Amino acid sequence: MNLTDTPANTQERVTLMQKFAYGFGAAADMIGFHAPAALIMPIYTLALGVSPALVGLAIGITRVWDAFLDPVMGSVSDKTRSRFGRRRPYIFSGAILGGITFALMWQIPVGLSPTAYFTFLTVSLILFYTAFTLFTVPYHAIGYEMTSDYHERTGVMSYRMFFNMIGNICAGWLLAGTQLEWFDSTLQGARFIGPLTGLVFILFGLAPVFFIKERKEVQSSAAKKQFPIFQSLFATLKDKSFRLLIGLTVLMLSGWTFATSIIVFINVSYVFPGDLKASSILLGSMGMAQTAIVVFALMAATRISKKLGKKAILKFSFSIQFLHVLAAWFLITPNNPYLQIGAYMIGAVANMTFFLMLHSMTSDICDQDEWENGTRREGMYGAVITWMQKLCVSIAVALVGVVLVAVGFDQTEGAIQSAQTGLSLRLIYCGIFLTIGIVGLTLLPHYTLTEKRVLEIQSDLAKRRETSSED
Repeated sequence: MNLTDTPANTQERVTLMQKFAYGFGAAADMIGFHAPAALIMPIYTLALGVSPALVGLAIGITRVWDAFLDPVMGSVSDKTRSRFGRRRPYIFSGAILGGITFALMWQIPVGLSPTAYFTFLTVSLILFYTAFTLFTVPYHAIGYEMTSDYHERTGVMSYRMFFNMIGNICAGWLLAGTQLEWFDSTLQGARFIGPLTGLVFILFGLAPVFFIKERKEVQSSAAKKQFPIFQSLFATLKDKSFRLLIGLTVLMLSGWTFATSIIVFINVSYVFPGDLKASSILLGSMGMAQTAIVVFALMAATRISKKLGKKAILKFSFSIQFLHVLAAWFLITPNNPYLQIGAYMIGAVANMTFFLMLHSMTSDICDQDEWENGTRREGMYGAVITWMQKLCVSIAVALVGVVLVAVGFDQTEGAIQSAQTGLSLRLIYCGIFLTIGIVGLTLLPHYTLTEKRVLEIQSDLAKRRETSSED
């Protein structure tokens, strides 16, 4: 599938094989980000009866570990010199270890105390996220350096976003998979689905290792100057354009993850009272239904950004949230449960087009960083983004636990919730996306790195490299 038709210099075009290979890695990336969030809260609260607040605490603890590990991985990847490249050795190891640790995460013993379940979950998450960091930080980085062409970057990322959607669909069906009739319980289903998902993670995650070659000129630029880990981290965060993108990412991803996590409980309490199986099947259907419209949206965004600019696509992503809110309020209804798919599709378009531009614009910021600091540090930029994404996902899932306690949700499996609980969750869901739209449109005008400026930077960098090679 050709999601873009970008005119670029021959040496800067990325082959179709490389785009698909990078895209396959994105499916693993999204499984790593969203599969734990899709399963942890329903399984530990509804199937095992653990307090949502305790589950949220376990998730929060893992973020402290990630806060240390991600920038270390970014710096190590940037400094690595091997005949296999800076990124591919780590992607290879992370894909295999990530799949194994994800499989083990769901081999949960029965009959444990709430404290024991809390300990098991915390240790399992630390092991998985350590392996996942080994994969995802260099995976992000290798994408940012695949091409220096301003619009070809968006084309590359369109493949990533398409396969992001595939990963999201996989994650969206995991809970429904645990409800299949041949499983005696949700927990037994998780014990089977976990290893199967781990295998899928490995297969998707290995594709970039074997089909993407790292650009020699990027490695050469990176070798000229190196920063210590924390100096590199602070230099990354000093970039105003990057800080703004990170802020917008926190806004969009936290809201989207919160929504897709809480929708299960909205359906259990309001649409399908007490019926987790029906709710999980609807959730999986929502993920699949978005495919056609998101593919169209990615194609349109890739083309329109060439004429109107990348910033215009971000403006669209935040503006459409108001339509999403209206659709969600009226279409999430027990009278016709599957109408809510329409609201979900609107939200999916906003989410995917935002992240398409985020990653394309981060590649531009890496050029600006080299122009200002004299080195390539895609690994550190990837580390900051992946840590913020994992933080957003974890905060969102933990916040779901807090919200469920606050609105009086009964975590007993099959329990019928009060009408007030369903109403409160719907109001919170719509309020989150209303906030995303307002805050996003308020912050966006402060992003100033235009196409003209990026091309000026790249021209100057090319002259510097020519001078350096002559010397």
